[in-house]
Amino acid sequence: MTGKGLIKLHVYELQIGMFVSQLEIPWEQSPFLMQGFDIKTTADIKAVQDVCDYVFIDPAYQKQIHGDALTGTSGTEKKLNFSRAFADSQHTYQQTSNLVKDLMHDVRFGNTLNTEAAKAAVADCVDRIIENSDAMALLTQLKSKDEYTQQHSLNVCLLAIMLGRHQKKSIQDLNNLGICALLHDMGKMKVPLEVLNKPGKLTEDEMRLMEAHTTWGRDVIMSARGVFPGAVDVAYGHHEKLDGSGYPRGINGQGISEYTRVVAIVDAYDAITSDRVYQKGRLHLEAINILTRSRETHFDARFVIQFIDCIGIYPVGNLVEMSNGEVAVVIEKNIHNKTRPKVLLLLDAEKQPQPHQIIDLAAEQKDASGEKYRIHKVLHSDAYGIDLKKFHEQGQFNRAFGIQ
Repeated sequence: MTGKGLIKLHVYELQIGMFVSQLEIPWEQSPFLMQGFDIKTTADIKAVQDVCDYVFIDPAYQKQIHGDALTGTSGTEKKLNFSRAFADSQHTYQQTSNLVKDLMHDVRFGNTLNTEAAKAAVADCVDRIIENSDAMALLTQLKSKDEYTQQHSLNVCLLAIMLGRHQKKSIQDLNNLGICALLHDMGKMKVPLEVLNKPGKLTEDEMRLMEAHTTWGRDVIMSARGVFPGAVDVAYGHHEKLDGSGYPRGINGQGISEYTRVVAIVDAYDAITSDRVYQKGRLHLEAINILTRSRETHFDARFVIQFIDCIGIYPVGNLVEMSNGEVAVVIEKNIHNKTRPKVLLLLDAEKQPQPHQIIDLAAEQKDASGEKYRIHKVLHSDAYGIDLKKFHEQGQFNRAFGIQ
C-alpha cells in the first residue's frame, strides 16, 4: 500500500465502482488524461489491464454499486448465516478429509476406488458450498505441510466447486466437477514416497516418476466403476498447457477439456499458496499474478479472471494486518464491496493475543483510538506465530462464532 488508505490491487480484481487513485506506472506513460478516476464500465477495466498489472484503489471514493453491476451475480443472500454454516461445514470437511485418506490408501495398495463414497462426499461439499461458500473457504486455509497431498486434493475439490458455482453451473455439473477435482491427483499414490516427499530438487529420473502420476491417475480412475468419465480426462490432463508445453502428451488448448482447464487453475493456486516440504507458500497477490501472467499460454484466461473474481481481493482464511497494527483473519466476503470483508481479530497492535472480536469493515467500525478499521496488508499464513489449524483444533473459531 502507498499513501494513506490506498489498497494495492491486481488489475484482474478491479470491479465497476472502484476508484483508481494510482497506477504502478507513471501517469504520463498511460493513456488516461486524469490522475484518478472511477471504474464505470468493463471497457475501463480492460483499458487498465492493457497498461499495467497493479493499481492502487481508494476505498473512500468507492461507489456503492450492488447486484449485477458490481458482483456479476444477483446478490442473493446466502441460505445460512456464517456461524451455522461453519458448524455444518466442519463435519463435512472432516468426513471428506478422512475419505480422501482412505481413497489414497486404497490406491497406494492397489485396491479399487470407493467411487460411491466419493460421489456422496462431493455431493455433501456441493450442498455446503451452496449454503455458504465462505465457511468452506475458511476450512481450506487450515493447512499443514505434513498433510499437503491429501489436503490439496480436498481443497482443489472445494475451490473448483466454488468456481463452478460462480460460473452458475447446475448442481449435476458441480458434482461432476467436484469428482474430477477430488480425484485429480490420485496417481501420486503410485509415486515412491521418497520422491513425492523429497525436500530438495528432483533429479531428471525423479521428475519423470513425478510426471507419471498423470498417467497412473488416468489408469486408476479408468479401472473404477461408476466414475464420471470426465474425471479420467482431468487426471490425465491437468498438467497440460494451452500452448502445448505441458505433460504428459504436450497437447494444446484444443485438446484440453473445460473441466481440466478449471481444475488446472485451482490446482496451481492451491499449490502456490501452500507451504510444502520444499517451499514456503506465497501470498494471494503473488499467486494470482503468476496465474494472470500465464493466461493464454498455460491457463484459460476467462477462467483465471472468473476464479480471481470468485475468491476475491481478500480471500476468506487469509491473515491480514489492519491499519492500526492489529492482526485478523478474513472470515466472510462482502459481495457488495470486496475491499471490506468481515474479519476476526486475533492479535493486538503489539502482536499479542487479544479477545476475539468480529469486525465488519463495511460497517466502518472504529478501533479504540476512534479510527476506522481498514486492512493494511495481507500476511503469510504463519505470521507472528499464528497457526490457524491449531487455532481451529482448539475450538477457538467455534467460540468466536458462538458455536456450542
